[in-house]
Amino acid sequence: MLKRLGSERERWDLISRLREKGAGDLLKCIQCGSCTSACIVNAVDEEFNPRRMIGLIIRFNKLLDHDPWLCSTCSLCVERCPQSVNPLSIIVALRIIGYEDGNKLPDKVVEMIEQVKKTGFAFPLNQEARDKRMLLGLPEFRISEEGLNE
Repeated sequence: MLKRLGSERERWDLISRLREKGAGDLLKCIQCGSCTSACIVNAVDEEFNPRRMIGLIIRFNKLLDHDPWLCSTCSLCVERCPQSVNPLSIIVALRIIGYEDGNKLPDKVVEMIEQVKKTGFAFPLNQEARDKRMLLGLPEFRISEEGLNE
């Protein structure tokens, strides 16, 4: 969802807040797309676009309010950025700011948190994955109750 920032002042306030939260210097972004071409989430969901997320803020005074939560935090965008912008730090800062501003966590994020608390895994290990591990001679995943309770 696209949210228009009210004014130029509001945009600069957001940029200041991003910097306070440890975001890289998004104003150094030259919109080359290296971050997006390296992005593993973009490879499966073209709607997720780190370059676009940053560009909307710095050039068009707009903010995508849900995209930061789709990021896998793999850091490939950081490694590929020729300007050392650190797109990941911007995405994490956008998450923090959104949460501080009272935005609800997306349902998928809440489900993942519950899954980690319950099993120790971010995503459930389905039967297909178990069968593949067995075929490859890999041990079955076992999580101890004691470990989960720590």
